[in-house]
Amino acid sequence: MPRVELKNKTGTTDVTNMISEIRWSGSMSEIARVLELQFLYPLHDYYTPKIYPNIGDTMYLYDDTGEELFRGKVFYNERLSEQGTIQITCYDDAIRLSKSKGTYNFKNKTAEAIARTVCNDLGISIGKLASTGIPQKMLCSSMGMYEIIKSAYEGASKQNKKKYHITMKQGKLYVEEVGKEVLDYILNADSNILESAYSENAEGVVNKVKIYDENDQYLGVVQNDELIGLVGVFQEIYIKEEDKQARTVAQSMLQGIAREAQVTVGGNTSCLSGKAIKIEDSLTKLVGSFYIESDEHEWSNGQYIMRINLELF
Repeated sequence: MPRVELKNKTGTTDVTNMISEIRWSGSMSEIARVLELQFLYPLHDYYTPKIYPNIGDTMYLYDDTGEELFRGKVFYNERLSEQGTIQITCYDDAIRLSKSKGTYNFKNKTAEAIARTVCNDLGISIGKLASTGIPQKMLCSSMGMYEIIKSAYEGASKQNKKKYHITMKQGKLYVEEVGKEVLDYILNADSNILESAYSENAEGVVNKVKIYDENDQYLGVVQNDELIGLVGVFQEIYIKEEDKQARTVAQSMLQGIAREAQVTVGGNTSCLSGKAIKIEDSLTKLVGSFYIESDEHEWSNGQYIMRINLELF
């Protein structure tokens, strides 16, 4: 069981011994990581200390080496008197980005500059923002703050073909390139994989993109001939934008066959969304490098397991 601390108006308390279950999770599609805890709260046991985490209290999660894994505030609590427990849900500070809106008119601003402006307006501390160096223009009217940052980096992705992940570490916001950090940890059916599944899905295929200007004049086409031969033509249209290379953006719109894996393994706290990992599964014949799309870590009954969803690069 990792160490858990509660910080409130009276100070900081180690509450690890009062917790029977921990679930810690995050994903590429949700900016805020979540910590769910089950506190022991035996009403009729006079000798057991009773601590009730209140809304706004801060919870910390640490690994065995003392490294901080999570820092966030309590947003939900529920006392289950018959079970003698309290269920609480905490979110890291990125929840404020997903629950706030803003209006901006960005001109000739990079994604990292846009992210810095948005975070400064909400008082969110910044760690390190992935550098794109690609100027953009964005008109944002009553748009979610997280969506603004996400859209800015997606705009850069259309031109440099990189993926980005937004996350919080030790109370600061980071934007990192997906898969840039490759974990020194291999998923293997003979050592750590408990359950696994692998799927291929062609429903989202886009194998041809026609390019037009704002006057509907045809400018060109990009396509994947091999995929067209396999499943037929699935076509999209791209209207050239003033500040973007049309052919590069059109290339980024091509989508191949989605290859995904779902794996349940013994826990490892370094396996987090956005990082790359290698898998060698003799049962599904799955071998290759994937990035982690979502992760869920659970400590319960003396066991630590994690469930991760993987997508092929």
